[in-house]
Amino acid sequence: MATKKKKKTAATTKKTAPKRRKKVEKKKSKGASTAKAKTAQKKASKPAKKSAQKVAKKSTAKKSATKSSPQKAAKKAPAKRGAARKGAAKKGAKKTAATTPATATLVQHVFVAATPAQVFRALTDPTEHGAFTGTVVTGLPVEGGTFTASSGYIQGTFEKLEQDKLIVQSWRTTEWPHGAGASRLEIALEDAGDGTELTMTHSEVPTSQAESYRQGWIDYYWTPLRAHFSSKG
Repeated sequence: MATKKKKKTAATTKKTAPKRRKKVEKKKSKGASTAKAKTAQKKASKPAKKSAQKVAKKSTAKKSATKSSPQKAAKKAPAKRGAARKGAAKKGAKKTAATTPATATLVQHVFVAATPAQVFRALTDPTEHGAFTGTVVTGLPVEGGTFTASSGYIQGTFEKLEQDKLIVQSWRTTEWPHGAGASRLEIALEDAGDGTELTMTHSEVPTSQAESYRQGWIDYYWTPLRAHFSSKG
Protein backbone atom coordinates (compact mmCIF):
# COMPACT_ATOMS: atom_id res chain seq x y z
CA MET A 1 0.00 0.00 0.00
CA ALA A 2 2.81 2.33 0.86
CA THR A 3 4.42 1.80 -2.47
CA LYS A 4 1.21 2.59 -4.31
CA LYS A 5 0.87 5.88 -2.42
CA LYS A 6 4.45 6.77 -3.26
CA LYS A 7 3.84 5.98 -6.90
CA LYS A 8 0.69 8.17 -6.91
CA THR A 9 2.58 10.99 -5.22
CA ALA A 10 5.39 10.74 -7.71
CA ALA A 11 2.95 10.69 -10.58
CA THR A 12 1.10 13.62 -9.17
CA THR A 13 4.33 15.46 -8.67
CA LYS A 14 5.28 14.78 -12.26
CA LYS A 15 1.94 16.12 -13.46
CA THR A 16 1.98 19.24 -11.30
CA ALA A 17 5.62 20.05 -11.97
CA PRO A 18 5.06 21.19 -15.55
CA LYS A 19 2.10 23.29 -14.43
CA ARG A 20 4.18 24.94 -11.77
CA ARG A 21 6.92 25.58 -14.28
CA LYS A 22 4.44 27.16 -16.64
CA LYS A 23 3.07 29.34 -13.84
CA VAL A 24 6.58 30.39 -12.85
CA GLU A 25 7.45 31.05 -16.48
CA LYS A 26 4.24 33.06 -16.88
CA LYS A 27 5.03 35.04 -13.77
CA LYS A 28 8.55 35.65 -15.01
CA SER A 29 7.29 36.68 -18.43
CA LYS A 30 4.70 38.94 -16.84
CA GLY A 31 7.33 40.45 -14.59
CA ALA A 32 9.66 40.93 -17.53
CA SER A 33 6.96 42.52 -19.64
CA THR A 34 5.94 44.73 -16.73
CA ALA A 35 9.55 45.78 -16.21
CA LYS A 36 9.91 46.43 -19.92
CA ALA A 37 6.72 48.50 -19.90
CA LYS A 38 7.91 50.49 -16.90
CA THR A 39 11.29 51.06 -18.57
CA ALA A 40 9.56 52.14 -21.77
CA GLN A 41 7.34 54.49 -19.81
CA LYS A 42 10.37 55.97 -18.05
CA LYS A 43 12.18 56.40 -21.37
CA ALA A 44 9.10 57.94 -22.93
CA SER A 45 8.56 60.23 -19.97
CA LYS A 46 12.17 61.48 -20.05
CA PRO A 47 11.97 62.98 -23.58
CA ALA A 48 8.55 64.32 -22.71
CA LYS A 49 9.97 66.00 -19.62
CA LYS A 50 12.94 67.25 -21.60
CA SER A 51 10.70 68.61 -24.36
CA ALA A 52 8.46 70.21 -21.74
CA GLN A 53 11.50 71.76 -20.13
CA LYS A 54 12.70 73.01 -23.52
CA VAL A 55 9.26 74.46 -24.27
CA ALA A 56 9.23 76.11 -20.85
CA LYS A 57 12.72 77.55 -21.47
CA LYS A 58 11.70 78.79 -24.92
CA SER A 59 8.54 80.41 -23.57
CA THR A 60 10.58 82.03 -20.80
CA ALA A 61 13.11 83.26 -23.36
CA LYS A 62 10.31 84.61 -25.52
CA LYS A 63 8.77 86.38 -22.54
CA SER A 64 12.11 87.90 -21.57
CA ALA A 65 12.67 88.86 -25.20
CA THR A 66 9.25 90.50 -25.39
CA LYS A 67 9.95 92.30 -22.13
CA SER A 68 13.40 93.40 -23.20
CA SER A 69 12.40 94.33 -26.75
CA PRO A 70 10.23 97.31 -25.66
CA GLN A 71 13.07 98.40 -23.39
CA LYS A 72 15.55 98.08 -26.26
CA ALA A 73 13.14 99.88 -28.55
CA ALA A 74 12.71 102.58 -25.92
CA LYS A 75 16.50 102.95 -25.70
CA LYS A 76 16.89 102.98 -29.46
CA ALA A 77 14.07 105.49 -29.96
CA PRO A 78 15.93 108.49 -28.44
CA ALA A 79 19.03 107.58 -30.44
CA LYS A 80 16.98 107.48 -33.64
CA ARG A 81 15.33 110.78 -32.76
CA GLY A 82 18.72 112.32 -32.06
CA ALA A 83 20.04 111.05 -35.39
CA ALA A 84 16.94 112.38 -37.14
CA ARG A 85 17.39 115.78 -35.48
CA LYS A 86 21.05 115.89 -36.48
CA GLY A 87 20.10 114.97 -40.03
CA ALA A 88 17.39 117.64 -40.08
CA ALA A 89 19.83 120.20 -38.64
CA LYS A 90 22.39 119.37 -41.34
CA LYS A 91 19.76 119.64 -44.05
CA GLY A 92 18.57 122.95 -42.60
CA ALA A 93 22.13 124.26 -42.52
CA LYS A 94 22.65 123.22 -46.14
CA LYS A 95 19.39 124.88 -47.18
CA THR A 96 20.29 128.06 -45.29
CA ALA A 97 23.73 128.13 -46.89
CA ALA A 98 22.15 127.58 -50.29
CA THR A 99 19.44 130.24 -49.88
CA THR A 100 21.52 132.96 -48.16
CA PRO A 101 23.11 135.19 -50.84
CA ALA A 102 26.82 136.03 -50.71
CA THR A 103 27.62 139.55 -49.52
CA ALA A 104 30.20 142.26 -50.17
CA THR A 105 31.45 145.42 -48.44
CA LEU A 106 31.61 148.83 -50.08
CA VAL A 107 33.94 151.56 -48.76
CA GLN A 108 33.91 155.14 -50.13
CA HIS A 109 35.65 158.36 -49.07
CA VAL A 110 34.03 161.70 -49.90
CA PHE A 111 35.01 165.28 -49.16
CA VAL A 112 32.10 167.69 -48.59
CA ALA A 113 32.56 171.45 -48.29
CA ALA A 114 30.44 171.74 -45.15
CA THR A 115 30.87 171.28 -41.42
CA PRO A 116 30.34 167.82 -39.81
CA ALA A 117 27.22 169.25 -38.12
CA GLN A 118 25.75 170.30 -41.49
CA VAL A 119 26.50 166.95 -43.14
CA PHE A 120 25.13 165.04 -40.13
CA ARG A 121 21.88 167.00 -40.30
CA ALA A 122 21.55 166.52 -44.06
CA LEU A 123 21.85 162.73 -43.68
CA THR A 124 19.52 162.31 -40.70
CA ASP A 125 16.85 165.03 -40.82
CA PRO A 126 13.99 164.00 -43.17
CA THR A 127 13.50 167.54 -44.51
CA GLU A 128 17.19 168.18 -45.22
CA HIS A 129 17.63 164.68 -46.60
CA GLY A 130 14.69 165.08 -48.96
CA ALA A 131 15.96 168.51 -50.04
CA PHE A 132 19.33 167.36 -51.40
CA THR A 133 18.11 163.99 -52.83
CA GLY A 134 14.93 165.41 -54.36
CA THR A 135 12.87 162.49 -52.97
CA VAL A 136 10.40 161.82 -50.17
CA VAL A 137 12.12 160.95 -46.86
CA THR A 138 10.40 159.95 -43.61
CA GLY A 139 11.51 158.85 -40.16
CA LEU A 140 12.67 159.86 -36.71
CA PRO A 141 16.45 160.36 -36.28
CA VAL A 142 16.86 158.63 -32.90
CA GLU A 143 18.42 155.30 -32.01
CA GLY A 144 15.83 152.61 -32.73
CA GLY A 145 13.83 154.93 -34.99
CA THR A 146 12.88 153.75 -38.48
CA PHE A 147 13.19 155.69 -41.71
CA THR A 148 12.48 155.53 -45.44
CA ALA A 149 14.33 157.38 -48.22
CA SER A 150 14.22 157.72 -52.02
CA SER A 151 10.40 157.75 -51.89
CA GLY A 152 10.20 154.41 -50.05
CA TYR A 153 12.86 152.60 -52.09
CA ILE A 154 15.24 152.57 -49.08
CA GLN A 155 14.09 151.38 -45.62
CA GLY A 156 15.95 150.92 -42.38
CA THR A 157 16.53 151.67 -38.70
CA PHE A 158 18.88 154.04 -36.90
CA GLU A 159 21.05 151.64 -34.92
CA LYS A 160 23.52 154.17 -33.49
CA LEU A 161 23.89 157.97 -33.59
CA GLU A 162 26.81 160.05 -32.34
CA GLN A 163 26.04 163.70 -32.87
CA ASP A 164 28.05 165.14 -35.81
CA LYS A 165 30.36 162.08 -35.81
CA LEU A 166 28.73 158.76 -36.61
CA ILE A 167 25.59 157.33 -38.21
CA VAL A 168 24.91 153.57 -38.18
CA GLN A 169 21.82 152.13 -39.88
CA SER A 170 20.34 148.80 -40.88
CA TRP A 171 19.66 149.34 -44.56
CA ARG A 172 17.86 147.59 -47.39
CA THR A 173 15.88 148.36 -50.54
CA THR A 174 12.71 147.09 -52.18
CA GLU A 175 14.92 145.15 -54.63
CA TRP A 176 16.61 143.17 -51.85
CA PRO A 177 17.13 139.48 -52.73
CA HIS A 178 14.86 136.92 -51.07
CA GLY A 179 16.47 135.44 -47.95
CA ALA A 180 19.06 138.22 -47.55
CA GLY A 181 19.30 140.03 -44.23
CA ALA A 182 19.53 143.80 -43.95
CA SER A 183 22.90 145.39 -44.67
CA ARG A 184 24.84 147.62 -42.26
CA LEU A 185 25.55 151.22 -43.25
CA GLU A 186 28.13 153.19 -41.29
CA ILE A 187 28.96 156.83 -42.08
CA ALA A 188 31.81 158.42 -40.11
CA LEU A 189 32.32 162.20 -40.21
CA GLU A 190 35.65 163.90 -39.51
CA ASP A 191 36.38 167.60 -39.43
CA ALA A 192 38.83 168.43 -42.22
CA GLY A 193 39.18 172.17 -41.46
CA ASP A 194 37.62 173.55 -44.62
CA GLY A 195 35.06 170.78 -44.84
CA THR A 196 34.18 167.24 -43.75
CA GLU A 197 35.85 163.98 -44.65
CA LEU A 198 33.08 161.41 -44.97
CA THR A 199 33.87 157.67 -44.85
CA MET A 200 31.09 155.27 -45.79
CA THR A 201 31.34 151.55 -45.01
CA HIS A 202 28.41 149.61 -46.41
CA SER A 203 28.72 145.95 -45.38
CA GLU A 204 26.65 142.80 -45.90
CA VAL A 205 25.48 144.02 -49.30
CA PRO A 206 24.29 141.20 -51.61
CA THR A 207 27.11 140.56 -54.06
CA SER A 208 24.71 140.45 -56.98
CA GLN A 209 23.74 144.10 -56.31
CA ALA A 210 27.01 145.47 -54.89
CA GLU A 211 28.17 147.19 -58.08
CA SER A 212 24.76 148.82 -58.61
CA TYR A 213 24.78 150.28 -55.07
CA ARG A 214 28.41 151.35 -55.34
CA GLN A 215 27.53 153.57 -58.29
CA GLY A 216 24.18 154.52 -56.78
CA TRP A 217 25.85 156.10 -53.74
CA ILE A 218 27.95 158.29 -56.01
CA ASP A 219 25.16 159.26 -58.39
CA TYR A 220 22.25 159.71 -55.96
CA TYR A 221 23.98 160.81 -52.74
CA TRP A 222 27.52 162.19 -52.84
CA THR A 223 27.23 164.17 -56.05
CA PRO A 224 23.93 165.88 -55.08
CA LEU A 225 25.14 166.35 -51.46
CA ARG A 226 28.22 168.28 -52.57
CA ALA A 227 26.13 170.25 -55.06
CA HIS A 228 23.65 171.05 -52.29
CA PHE A 229 26.30 172.74 -50.10
CA SER A 230 28.16 174.38 -53.00
CA SER A 231 24.92 176.06 -54.06
CA LYS A 232 24.52 177.49 -50.57
CA GLY A 233 27.95 179.12 -50.99
